[in-house]
Amino acid sequence: MILLKLNGLTKKVSTGYSFKSLLFGFLYPMARGDYKGASRHFIYGCFTFGLNILFTPFLYNRKYIKEMIEKGWKPAEEKDIDYLTRKFDYVS
Repeated sequence: MILLKLNGLTKKVSTGYSFKSLLFGFLYPMARGDYKGASRHFIYGCFTFGLNILFTPFLYNRKYIKEMIEKGWKPAEEKDIDYLTRKFDYVS
């Protein structure tokens, strides 16, 4: 779990495997407000006849964090910077 901040807002973001993505499929990103991720889940599901449920939970949180950083969110604490630097090649 890492913390990201933007304009005084702080958001907890899970890292690693996404059990919620496994259980709820495209509804989980939609509930988070990640409509791009929800559409990606849904489209992958259509093309793979639902087999995407086997690999999407491994990838979803990583992709979500990368997209948030691209939108301008920054790590809130030093440990979060260290984690993002190791896992995502983040440069502040």
